[in-house]
Amino acid sequence: MKQEAVSMNRPLLKSRGLSTHHIEIFEFILAGKSNREINLMLGYSKKSHVVVDHSRKVMYKLLALEDLSRKEYTGQVIFPRGYCFWWKNMLLKHQQQLMEIAIKPEYYVDVASEVN
Repeated sequence: MKQEAVSMNRPLLKSRGLSTHHIEIFEFILAGKSNREINLMLGYSKKSHVVVDHSRKVMYKLLALEDLSRKEYTGQVIFPRGYCFWWKNMLLKHQQQLMEIAIKPEYYVDVASEVN
């Protein structure tokens, strides 16, 4: 029962591809917000791994746009806050291209709103 309450509160993405929601989360990380703060702002549970997963999708896309290998830059992906300026420069350089690729996020219908 506890699991159902948690899953009803968080916004679940329908779309699997890169979305503008992923880019927003990555921008929050670059702004210095912690994962827990971002989870709280977006309605995920405290220990949700969504922030990490979504931001990594953006980082991997940026590495691909720069023709850099994932293997050589694992440190930058694992600790993005330590390389904040590096990521920010790369994001600013490719922001227009990312926004063209990114899709509008679609969420699963909230079960709680259907009941009411």
